[in-house]
Formats: sequence, C-alpha cells, structure tokens
Amino acid sequence: MLAQIARGIGSLLFPSVCPSCRRPVESGPRDPLCAACLRTLPRCRFPGGKLRHVDGTVSPFLYKGVCRDLVLALKYQGRTSLVPFLADRMAEEVVRHLGLPPAERILPVPLHPTRLRERTFNQAELLARALADRMEIPCEGDLLIRCRPTRPQAELTRDERSRNVRGAFDLRSGAGLKGSRLLLVDDILTTGATAEACAALLKKAGARSVWVVTAARD
Repeated sequence: MLAQIARGIGSLLFPSVCPSCRRPVESGPRDPLCAACLRTLPRCRFPGGKLRHVDGTVSPFLYKGVCRDLVLALKYQGRTSLVPFLADRMAEEVVRHLGLPPAERILPVPLHPTRLRERTFNQAELLARALADRMEIPCEGDLLIRCRPTRPQAELTRDERSRNVRGAFDLRSGAGLKGSRLLLVDDILTTGATAEACAALLKKAGARSVWVVTAARD
C-alpha cells in the first residue's frame, strides 16, 4: 500500500514524459506514449521472410517515427520503463503468428561484457525476460555468449555488418539444444546479420527452429 501511495505521489511530482514528443503522459508504463503518438505508431502487420538460418521474424512495429524514438529512448537513455509496453506488443505478435506455445526457450542476443559495463544493461535481455514472463517460457540469458567485441552495427554497411559479427558468438557449454524450438530476441532487426550469426550457431548445435522476435524491424 505504501509503495502504491509513493508511486502515485511520484507520478504527480514527476509525471511520465512521452519519449517521442516530450509531452506529459497520463496512462503510465503500460502505455508510455501520449495519445497522439500512440495513434501514429507504425505497425508491422506481417512476419518477415526467412533468412538462411532464421525460420522467420516477428516484429510489432516498423523502425521509424515514434517507434524509433521509443527504441532509442530505451537503448541510449535508459528508459527501461518502456520494456513492458514493447514486450506486450511483441507477445501479441508472437501469439498471432506462431500460436502457443511458440517455443521451448527464449534467448536474448548478448552484449559483449565491455559494452554491458558501459551501458549497464542489455536491452535485448530485458525484452527477452519480459517476453518470457508473458509466454511462460524459460529465458536463458547466458546461453549465447558474445565472445569478442564488435563495432555498432548501425555504423556499418550491409556487407560490413556480416563481417563484423562473424565468429563473434559462442554457446555456453552443455547448452543441450538438440530438437529445440527457440525464440531469439533483440530490439531491432535491420539486415539480419546479427540474427543470422546467432541462428547459424544455434542450428549447428541442434536447434530445430529459430524465430527472431524484435520490437521493431527496419
């Protein structure tokens, strides 16, 4: 009760701010955008086609406009309060396209320890754990390992992105993936180079299927 009162007082003194237009938001963390920006979120209506090692991709939004503001606020401004809203929308799309249960395990795309120390959190893991709660599926945050640092993919061309992540990932010993259906979670899907590198490793280890779930798709 005291915690609820404290949150209520805090919301009056420090109201939530829309990450896109910067206007106050009344609805709280489940709808962190103002009503006007919420109406303009660019929805992604269909699952993406297959990459070589990825069986398919699911994203609720297109990475532009208001959605781009949301993802950047989470990733670079530490607005982790946006995670429940994004995870809710991701879960809806997964159920719509894959049904229940969609997989046996959920894995986030990992950050290298150096980058994780700089940022203090991995947005892919926060989304993966929130999605796992909604799907009631185990999330294994330490199964995939980023074994060498890489340059930010946003700085690179399509060809450079594939080279950048080649050999950048490894698996925890004793992963036991034979026959597993997996959901691989990240914040954004652009060229798919990172997803492909991870999926190739997972398929080599025996995974039956790897679907990629992201908050947004470019």
